Amino acid sequence: MKSDYTDKKQMNMKYLNYLLLIVFIGFIASCSDNENNETIDLKPLLPKKELRGVWITTVWGIDWPMGDYNMETQKQKYLDYLDLFAEHHINAVFFQIRGMADSFYESAYEPWSKNITGVAGQKPNYEVLTFLIEEAHKRGIQFHAWLNPYRIATRANKTAAFPELDPKIPAAWVKDYETIRVYNPALPEVQTRIVDIVKEIITKYDVDGIHLDDYFYPSLSSSEKMNDEAEYQAYGKGTFSSIEDFRRNNVNTVVKNIREAIVSVKPRIVFSISPAANNESNYTNLFADVVKWSQEGWVDVIIPQLYFATGSSESSFNQRLHWWSQFTYKNVLMVGYGLYKFGDPNAGEQFQSSTDLKKQFEFANTKNKVQGSILYSAKSLIENKVGLLNVIKEVYANPVLPPFCGRSTLKVPAIPTQVRLNGDELAWAEGVDVRYAVYQSHGNGQIAQLKAIVNGSTFKLSEKGNYFVTAVNFDNVESDLSEIVVYK
Repeated sequence: MKSDYTDKKQMNMKYLNYLLLIVFIGFIASCSDNENNETIDLKPLLPKKELRGVWITTVWGIDWPMGDYNMETQKQKYLDYLDLFAEHHINAVFFQIRGMADSFYESAYEPWSKNITGVAGQKPNYEVLTFLIEEAHKRGIQFHAWLNPYRIATRANKTAAFPELDPKIPAAWVKDYETIRVYNPALPEVQTRIVDIVKEIITKYDVDGIHLDDYFYPSLSSSEKMNDEAEYQAYGKGTFSSIEDFRRNNVNTVVKNIREAIVSVKPRIVFSISPAANNESNYTNLFADVVKWSQEGWVDVIIPQLYFATGSSESSFNQRLHWWSQFTYKNVLMVGYGLYKFGDPNAGEQFQSSTDLKKQFEFANTKNKVQGSILYSAKSLIENKVGLLNVIKEVYANPVLPPFCGRSTLKVPAIPTQVRLNGDELAWAEGVDVRYAVYQSHGNGQIAQLKAIVNGSTFKLSEKGNYFVTAVNFDNVESDLSEIVVYK
């Protein structure tokens, strides 16, 4: 019995070795075939999509129009910005159209901004917001409408007077503090008003996004109190265990209802918020529960303002971004860069050259969740202190398509057809309501290089190589790849 068992065991081992040999020979053969076969069933890979934006601040005329109240020169300042952005492959602008309960358009709820004409409530002699949007779109640049939700006015100190309140804003909805006047976040009427303003904008104008900054409940000095006990008694007592939870819920209600308004009116629009970098302060001082917004999926994009130098300290760019990359859930994460600090002698040694800006971008590239960057602010690009534009030119060297972060409402576009060469011009059959991305292929399985995003059906080639085209709809959803043509 023992001998039979040994013989059987030896036969089984021989059979197993034989099977392994067959498998190995097959594997070697397949590898050999692939090495000699130029038609492997692989495609060029498309580069990662990325949003590259710039904040244009209008409160106090910081970036635009800088105290210029002439229509023609105002327009030219904006066009100069857009041309600079397009030259450096920037594909989005975050323009502040409502900084202090005012507007850059005809609003049923608030007055015209004094930053346009120099006089609050005075209508300018051109359609400002329409102009801003159309000129951005002509250059393939997204337009995100930036709103401050609660702020109405500021003053130098508590003895100074606030500006006269516009008749469109009920005085009972307002709350005054030492240096700031705000809409009272606790009032249901205020919560409804803010959402109605968003509805007005997205109904009347072709914006690509609605964007809120980091001002929610006001950040008060240690000598001040919020003075909202009466509101808590009226609206929150018995529902919330603390007045702090009541305040956070008031902000949550606005954030949630803005998203619901966008989804119901124009779902393709992206809803983004740029909170302060320190989330503990957001939660305890501004009563902005950003993590909850992310967990609930109420915001499409979160853009923390990481205006710090690189390093290992808790408040460094690296540590703040590391935290945000862990605690954003159902949203896209992008990075807000503080360009304004570079060249400021009071900002610290690391901001006295552009080296640290490059390091910040390099660190952000190690975080897979990060899908874009927004620069604060536009004026800093014009000033170009410490050679900032050299870094921007390097990190934004090639054009990119922005990711779509809202809710797709369009079909995937058809693959471009009739792709051909007419001398040094690449051409294809033009479709309807699409743009085209022209790529240079670097081989199957390799990442292709996006050369241009064009509105027509031709593109002039400047170097020899292999090229293909994709169609891109208004949601930035791409078709599959066209056939590859060779420019020799």
